[in-house]
Amino acid sequence: MNDVRETDARSYNPAQAVLYGQLVEIAYQMYDNAPANPEPSPPSPFFPGFKFIAWVQMKDFILEESDWTFYGLIAQSIADANKFILAIRGTSNLTEWWDDLTSMVLVPLEGFGKVGYGFNRIYQTLRVVTYAPTEALGARAATRSLESAGTFAQQVAAAVQQHAAAGARRSESTVEAPPPAIESVEVTGHSLGSALATLYVAENAKAGLVKTPMICTFASPRVGDPDFATTFNELGLTSWRIVNELDIVPKLPFLGFQHVETEHAYNSGWSVDWTLSCWHALTTYLHLLDPKQPLAPECRWPPKTDATAALRAPVAAARAATVQAAPADKEIAVSVPQDHGTTIAITIKIGQSS
Repeated sequence: MNDVRETDARSYNPAQAVLYGQLVEIAYQMYDNAPANPEPSPPSPFFPGFKFIAWVQMKDFILEESDWTFYGLIAQSIADANKFILAIRGTSNLTEWWDDLTSMVLVPLEGFGKVGYGFNRIYQTLRVVTYAPTEALGARAATRSLESAGTFAQQVAAAVQQHAAAGARRSESTVEAPPPAIESVEVTGHSLGSALATLYVAENAKAGLVKTPMICTFASPRVGDPDFATTFNELGLTSWRIVNELDIVPKLPFLGFQHVETEHAYNSGWSVDWTLSCWHALTTYLHLLDPKQPLAPECRWPPKTDATAALRAPVAAARAATVQAAPADKEIAVSVPQDHGTTIAITIKIGQSS
């Protein structure tokens, strides 16, 4: 086994975490734009400083496996051809939530204790399909599945080595010889994608394929048992596990599971609408890290001025109704009998003062 561990832990950097989360957000957007397409078009321009090189696909399952579904991406640094990021999105439909629920049962993972059945079952279906835009094809691109390379971690290694080698060939025309290729893959994910990202790091480390200096997850559930967590924590890489304390997903599954390190907790409190979906949304997590990051429209908390106006509105409406219901002018006559048989008439006019 090659030594792919990274022993120099990085200090926690929320701004850097936002960048990882934004790549996961791109994966969500690509899926939302074409849910039935396992190879949705990447945005153009792509994420600043990176280029899109591969789709990550998976198969859902209930009674049998479904067709391929787009679930993530691999991006390559433009400045450093040996640096890559693997980003995996989270649950987006009822079938995937069912896949999550099946993770309550622990199953063995060789060399790493036990992990959730559903997480592991989905992970075993993951594959990498490379993307290579070709001028001769115009707007189209050459694509190739890397399933023949083996497991998902082996496919990721094949993809990054292929593109790193291409980058090295392009740099051969320079005066100085390029440095030896040492590929590294930083990993990020949200929700179910966090669990899959964690399993990828575990498999890659066990096989000694490529360096994984960083894993940054958002709203990750517990992936495995205490043995898994202990073994994972001993890998020596930097692990940022970002949690919204009101989000229920990081509290799952319950019995027999333990989180990997290292938690960085936030609390959406009164800054986000009080719903399970808003507490869990990736946009909420990014907003907690950087308030300049926009919330989903349905999760925005009303500003104080709007809240005050909302409280005053029923009172104002009641006043208007009362004024409208009152007659413009009303007379009340009161007759007061006197000793000598005379009557004093008193007229009181009630109306709206001008």
